[in-house]
Amino acid sequence: MTLKRASHCVYETHYHIVFPVKYRKSLLSEGVTSAIKSIAREIGERYEIEF
Repeated sequence: MTLKRASHCVYETHYHIVFPVKYRKSLLSEGVTSAIKSIAREIGERYEIEF
């Protein structure tokens, strides 16, 4: 990742998303997983975020 620049600052932001599961069961089905990925890509394009 490269540093982002604004008029008064330089920044680099990292996020770590965690889905804790109870009893280590499978949490997300394939459909839900693909929906989350597509939504994350859309948000990334809209706000110039790299996932």
